[in-house]
Amino acid sequence: MNKLNLFWPVYKNLEKEFLKLADYIHFADEQLNVYSMHIADLIVRCAVEIEAISKDLYCELGGNISPADVDGKPRDLYFDTDCIELLEQNWKLCKKQIVLSATNFYFTNEANKILTPLHKANKRGTSGSKWKQAYQAVKHDRRNSLKKANIENLLHAMGALYILNLYYKNERIDNGRVYMSDHDFDSRAGSEVFSVFCFKATGLSMSPQMDDSCIAQQPDNDLEKSIYIIKYDDKSFIEMHKNYCLDNQITVQNFSNSPEINAFLLEHPEYREKSINEICMAAGGLNLLARIMSFSYTKQEKDTRTEAILNKHAGIYPVLFPVENQ
Repeated sequence: MNKLNLFWPVYKNLEKEFLKLADYIHFADEQLNVYSMHIADLIVRCAVEIEAISKDLYCELGGNISPADVDGKPRDLYFDTDCIELLEQNWKLCKKQIVLSATNFYFTNEANKILTPLHKANKRGTSGSKWKQAYQAVKHDRRNSLKKANIENLLHAMGALYILNLYYKNERIDNGRVYMSDHDFDSRAGSEVFSVFCFKATGLSMSPQMDDSCIAQQPDNDLEKSIYIIKYDDKSFIEMHKNYCLDNQITVQNFSNSPEINAFLLEHPEYREKSINEICMAAGGLNLLARIMSFSYTKQEKDTRTEAILNKHAGIYPVLFPVENQ
């Protein structure tokens, strides 16, 4: 049974109010220090939600709900140094980035468009994140701390709440079949304000034994900053691996039985340690390679599907071992 999610509707209501604010204030680089009582109220409401949702996530991860101080006496559970700290240890939230993508925001400075809102959110005092300092200040002394209730701190507080909501929802999203995809993953993930970074794990170097090390490295494809991972679902991954192994067995057999390859290796023994591709290209070029390589099983793949999963730094694909033709 799915858990009752009371947090997402509250976040969406805060987001509506936030966007309404942008109808009256021009959200641009030079406006980040604009402050008001209404912004202070929104920051406090955001932070209250962050406290509640971080404690729920902490409990889901098996955190100690009855902490003690250094003398062994019971103390309150802290949402930052206890709860967010545990989330940080598990999910590296301090490095997760989001992009401001609302159509009525006009930021041009890259540093103001890409946020890392949970950076130092597990710290207290002046070493903690600025939005958290602003929250504590306006909560306890609003009159003298009102300047901290500014657009910049509200943006980061909203971003922190957005990220925590995504981890609380914990959705696995089906992106459809690769060859007839019904839809692609929407990087806004339900928000009208933010978009997420996604790590693409669909570029694979196929081999008889597969694990996450077979994911091809790509420029600007950063796992640590990404909240979602785009990958083949496990069923598709297992099927792709099986088909590769079966085709590879045929390829090796074709290679071993090829008179052209055997003749070439007799004349050029220095090639014996090279790959099948390299030997085929040297011995006969693309035509020979096409005759040797088998795609009989691979070309039958029609139901390969991709999905988006939350990046919890817990491994992406199962470990697979060579498949033998039965």
